[in-house]
Amino acid sequence: MLTSSFSTTHWWIAAAVSGIALAVAAQFLAATAKGRVLTALLPMAGAASVVVDSAVRDYEGNTPLALYTATMLGLTLCRIIFAGYLRRQREVVRSGQQMEPLTGKQTALFFLTFTAVVTAMAVVL
Repeated sequence: MLTSSFSTTHWWIAAAVSGIALAVAAQFLAATAKGRVLTALLPMAGAASVVVDSAVRDYEGNTPLALYTATMLGLTLCRIIFAGYLRRQREVVRSGQQMEPLTGKQTALFFLTFTAVVTAMAVVL
């Protein structure tokens, strides 16, 4: 693990940076100002749920922060991996047409990619 020497402060910094990275990466997906605000709020909602869940369970370790960081980085990497597909979908929407529905194979590919990326991030972190 690259982060075996991280203190709780280091994990909070990593969580904040990974949340900001996802918020920036997700801005590409928003078509309206309201959508951009909502995509920026999603990582904060995830962070709030980690804080509340940790407080309710009286959990003081770094595991929730590590999992949050891995998930946010995983979603950010998936945004990068699927940039071509997402760009095509955005162009379809901007041209006034409806987005193409995801096929079963595309859904499975996204799920497998996301699972592999988050697992890799959890192992590396």
